[in-house]
Amino acid sequence: MQNKQLSYLLIPLLACIWGSSFILMKRGMFDANQVIIFSAEQVASIRISLAGGVFIPFFPALVRKLIQKKDLLYFSVVGLCGNLIPAFLFTYAEQTLDSGIAGIMNSFTPIFTILVGVMLFGTRITKYQLFGTLIGFAGISWLIMLSSPVKSGFQLTPALAILFATLLYGVSLNTIKHKLSLYNPFEIATGGFSIAFLPALFFFFFFDTTRVFNQNPQATQSFTYILILGLVGTAFAVILFNRIIAQTTAIAASTVTYFIPIIAVAIGIYNGERFAWQQLIAMLVIITGVVIVNVNWAKSNKKDQIA
Repeated sequence: MQNKQLSYLLIPLLACIWGSSFILMKRGMFDANQVIIFSAEQVASIRISLAGGVFIPFFPALVRKLIQKKDLLYFSVVGLCGNLIPAFLFTYAEQTLDSGIAGIMNSFTPIFTILVGVMLFGTRITKYQLFGTLIGFAGISWLIMLSSPVKSGFQLTPALAILFATLLYGVSLNTIKHKLSLYNPFEIATGGFSIAFLPALFFFFFFDTTRVFNQNPQATQSFTYILILGLVGTAFAVILFNRIIAQTTAIAASTVTYFIPIIAVAIGIYNGERFAWQQLIAMLVIITGVVIVNVNWAKSNKKDQIA
């Protein structure tokens, strides 16, 4: 029980890490004058290559420990849907979208987690969990509506890219919970990132990333932001997230994304972006939805233990 309580305490920490990742993507791509340093594709390939490089030494041991060979397929799903493809989709979107808006859009993950879980994995959810998720969704939708096209540069195509990324996150989360539950969080991260490492490294060279290091004097500073993004915001954060999934549920763990827009908007304010009182109310609505989902799951789990 203490492990589960600790997992819930880790959710705000994880939200802070991931909430700051959106501005790190921006800093990796652009300098202070909004001049491009690394392209969207280069940032994504560096990010996943760095994270994958952390785990690749442990991959042979994981292969020897496989419970069944088809688990490699599930690790591939996690690596591609949970790591590699979304990394490219988010950097593509943030070429034109504000980092705060990207953080808000990321909060559609719990919705897709429920939909994918119900349709593909037979997940059973309570009416309170559904109600809490819908409340959170309403808060997210309100935040999006408050972000006008003129003020925030909200555009449909980049937004759809992020929505597709959150759909892939939903697939990955359910795969971890339902197909890889016998592996610990570090092993899951090892499998996913190790499989994503080779294609990320291929894209690193395919998009001629080394040229930027050789020719742009500001590449080192931008790389520092990507380094933090890859090691802390990706590798470490995913281990943390997988632990939360293991101790709770995919739905409860995915609600961390409800807190991400709060952190993302706060960072935006710090960087001089506009803030309206309606945004504060919308954020409170989001938190209310999170509380309903998580508290209801905790009560249900407690009843199951008593029974």
